Amino acid sequence: MPLPTPRNDPLFDQWAGMMPRLDRPALATKFVMALHDVSRRNPTSWRRISAIGALTGIKGADLERVVADVVAAGLVEQRADDPCLIILTNRGWDLASSVGRYGESVPLLTHRP
Repeated sequence: MPLPTPRNDPLFDQWAGMMPRLDRPALATKFVMALHDVSRRNPTSWRRISAIGALTGIKGADLERVVADVVAAGLVEQRADDPCLIILTNRGWDLASSVGRYGESVPLLTHRP
């Protein structure tokens, strides 16, 4: 039997330990869930976008796009005097609390700009 390759095994990425590329709603869900997790102890503290990006592995243009998406969806508020800081809105808290630990529910972001 030949070794699995991307051409002969549809699950090759899983075997190779690689994550498939997530779509925008999934990235937004992942980002909001991570922000929710780090904000549980002190929900009124502003968090650095770069720190949440590092936790989730989202970086560069994807991170900028995700932040724009979750702000536009009303899940996160970006600080006016320091746009590197964010905090969950009440809507973000409600939705993040209703999603299972591994995002078993519907994605948090339903519109696509």
